[in-house]
Amino acid sequence: MTQSDEELHPSPHQRVEEQGYRHVGHVLHPDQDLTVVVGPLRRQALAAGEPVVIACPEQVASLLVAALDGAGEVHLAPDQRSDERPPAVLAAIADLIDEQAPGDGHRLHLVTGPGGPDGDPAVSVQIEALLNHVLAERPVDQLCLLGPATEEGPDVEAAARATHPWLLTAEGVVRSPDFRAPEELLREVQRAMVPDPLEETEPTLAITDLDDMRALRRALNRVLADSALSADAAQDFVLAIDEVTANANEHGVPPVDVRLWCTPERLLCAITDRGTAFDDPLVGYGPAHGDMSVGGMGLWLARRSVDSLTATPADDSGDGCTVRLVVNAG
Repeated sequence: MTQSDEELHPSPHQRVEEQGYRHVGHVLHPDQDLTVVVGPLRRQALAAGEPVVIACPEQVASLLVAALDGAGEVHLAPDQRSDERPPAVLAAIADLIDEQAPGDGHRLHLVTGPGGPDGDPAVSVQIEALLNHVLAERPVDQLCLLGPATEEGPDVEAAARATHPWLLTAEGVVRSPDFRAPEELLREVQRAMVPDPLEETEPTLAITDLDDMRALRRALNRVLADSALSADAAQDFVLAIDEVTANANEHGVPPVDVRLWCTPERLLCAITDRGTAFDDPLVGYGPAHGDMSVGGMGLWLARRSVDSLTATPADDSGDGCTVRLVVNAG
């Protein structure tokens, strides 16, 4: 028996089990007719009177707009670039949703991606995992187009299954059997990033038992003036270090040590105190969506100013906390 279009692509109201965010992933494949896979799903949303927003690269957006022509209310939005820092991408998508949400009890249907071939796969995984956290309460169906998959590149299929609770397949929308909670996945990503190889070299600046924040800022400005960072990027880095160091002084256990490494490609600052490492990799990803106590606001500001921020125990015994901030100079 041949399944009908409705059976392969159940309506949004049939598939949504809760009123919040539904995150659907689909990995592109060579020679695939995207409109055949994506078109029926979004046409049903339009038939239900729910708006569709397409925020994809121009070529993909044109195909989808043509496939949905005349079916209902379709809006085009700027491509949400996946090669930006995660907090910037998350904020842009949240703002887009808030701007386009119908606000009348209907759901918004958003299509994003695929990202560019030069994007960092680790950053993409972080963004896709964090969307489940940041957008959890918004009445949105987001379809993320990923890939395309290649033999030489990272395992896009595995990443899609791990970061999306739902997958769009030839059989329709199905639950991902390998979905992982965002905090679990982010902890794994963080563990893979530390220790940083730069820490095996002599630091450019080292301050032990910090007791003067103004002296720290002066030293940082002096060193970064000779670095590969622009003046604006250097000031953002100083702001991030200042916020994290203030958190260590306020919520950690002294002494607080600061070490900075500068190379033409990357800059790393490691801030260590003797307190307990905070074990929530989700904190600081948006003041409107997370707990801003225990330094959350400072971490939100810091995350927006650097390419990577990780927090781990300072040593193998679990004593102390080291927060590492990385900025790519290229």
